[in-house]
Amino acid sequence: MGQRDHNLDDKQVSEQMAKAAGRHLQKGEYRTAIDLYEQIIERHPGDDSFALALAWAYHDGGFMDEAVGCFEKLLEKELQRKIFTGFAFDELVRIFKRDGHYDRLVVLCERAMSAQPADYALMGDLGEAYMKIGSIEKAVVVFKKMTDLEPEDAMAFCRLGNALAAGESFAEAENAYERATTIEPSMAGAYYSRLSEVYRQAGHYEQALRALDRCMRENASEPVYNLLIGDIMVEKGDIAAALRAYARAVKMRPDFTGAYYNRLGNTLVRFSHHEKAVTAFQQAITAEPDNPFYILYLAGAYAALGQEDLARQAMEKSAALKK
Repeated sequence: MGQRDHNLDDKQVSEQMAKAAGRHLQKGEYRTAIDLYEQIIERHPGDDSFALALAWAYHDGGFMDEAVGCFEKLLEKELQRKIFTGFAFDELVRIFKRDGHYDRLVVLCERAMSAQPADYALMGDLGEAYMKIGSIEKAVVVFKKMTDLEPEDAMAFCRLGNALAAGESFAEAENAYERATTIEPSMAGAYYSRLSEVYRQAGHYEQALRALDRCMRENASEPVYNLLIGDIMVEKGDIAAALRAYARAVKMRPDFTGAYYNRLGNTLVRFSHHEKAVTAFQQAITAEPDNPFYILYLAGAYAALGQEDLARQAMEKSAALKK
């Protein structure tokens, strides 16, 4: 009985220390909170809740190496369990993605897959990690395995298509996307739009345009596909074709004239076509003369052209409209 009382007192002391650590965290006194959590863990080395609190204290205090170390220790325990909770794994994935440590992300995912080889979600994480470091062939292998395991998972076929497209296996990529649309016919436009973006990011403009053409066959009344075509044409340097595509979108949705031409202007600015951007912003302002943001973007285009007086006038007008 006395031993149980002693244990209860010890637990109460630790809880009081944890509450004190929480108060220090609220005040931004991270190092003090960390010291308290470390003392608690010495008293209760097997309590994961305190180890997790310590990890977050390190994280919030900006001690990222120490935080990662704590999460990795928790991960080791997660990997040994029959049911993979994945909490520490998820946090490490988030940290590595945020900080661009994709090589570490791959190692993390490979370790998790070694311990949990049948975990379908982990396969997706591993495939995406391979994509991030350019290990396209490994990504293809993982995503093919996913489609074999779950032949009715449309997103797995999209992932496979993305990997194949990145490896310039264009026909196979489109076959994978075709399979995805067979599974979910109502998503065909969204899926091929996604494939188009994968192609665009890789600089495969003709393939990107072909994917958008498929989108338009699925839904010819959707103006966004013309906007995407216009963006690709700007990136290619074919401004005349871009203007035609945007004009088609405006004709479909005249009430979005301002928004569409503002988008065109910003796309033109991104690729240093500032003079054309001025015209696009002016068209947006004609449609919505009281929108201060369109005028502010126009000021930026003027400034890029060295037209400082016009830039200043536009900025003053934008500021006045914001009042």
